[in-house]
Amino acid sequence: MVTKNQDIELIALRNESEQTDYRSIYFSRPINFTFEAGDWIDIQFDGRKLNGGITYSISSSPTESDIRITFREGISEFKKAIQAIQPDERLFISQYGNDYDFQLKKNQSSVLIAGGVGIAPFRSMIKEMFDNKDMNTVTLIYLNQNDNFLFKDELDIWAKALPNLTIHYISTKEINRKKREKLILSLIKNTNQNFYISGPPAMVESNEHLLIDAGVQVRDIRIDSFGGY
Repeated sequence: MVTKNQDIELIALRNESEQTDYRSIYFSRPINFTFEAGDWIDIQFDGRKLNGGITYSISSSPTESDIRITFREGISEFKKAIQAIQPDERLFISQYGNDYDFQLKKNQSSVLIAGGVGIAPFRSMIKEMFDNKDMNTVTLIYLNQNDNFLFKDELDIWAKALPNLTIHYISTKEINRKKREKLILSLIKNTNQNFYISGPPAMVESNEHLLIDAGVQVRDIRIDSFGGY
C-alpha cells in the first residue's frame, strides 16, 4: 500500500559515512508514524525543488526508534543536498509505503537477493526478525562488487542468533555472469518460496529472469529497484 499526499516532518539527527561512497542519514521518528519493514519514503526539502530521485528505502526496522535511510552517494542536486544534511535540518515525507507487497510473509520461507545498497530494505526486515525473535526461514544472498558488505557486522550477529537465517556473501569482482548465476542457483534449494530482489535495475532484471528460468513462479517474485542518480 502507498500512502500519498503526506506532509510529515522529518528532523535530521545525524549524517554518517558507512564506508567509501555510502552514507546513512538518521531522522527522529515522527510521532505516530508507522511503517513496515521493506517500505520506502519520498523525501522533500522544505521550500526547495531539486533534480534527482527522492525515493529511499528505509534501512531501519519498525522496531528501532529512528528513521534511517542508507544510499550510495551520487551527483544529482538532490543527492548532493542530502549528503550534506546537518543535524536539526528539516525535511518532509511526501509519500511512503510499498508498491509490490515487498514484505516478508509470516510462516513462509523466503529468499532475499541483494545487490550492493539493495541490502537496505533487507536490513530492516532482518533487524525486525532479530528483535521479534522471528523463526521464519530466510536465506539472504548478498552480492557486492567487493568484500565491503554494508551492515555485515550486524548481519553476522543476527544470523548467529536466528537459527533459520542463512547468509551467503558473494563478491562479484572476479566472477563472470555465468559463474555468478550458477552459484546463486546452487544456493536455492527450493523454488517454491517467496523471492525478493533488491538492487540496481540491471541486477534486479537479470536475477528476476534467472529465477523465472529456474522455475520460480512470477507471482512469488517481488522486486525493489534502486536508481543511481
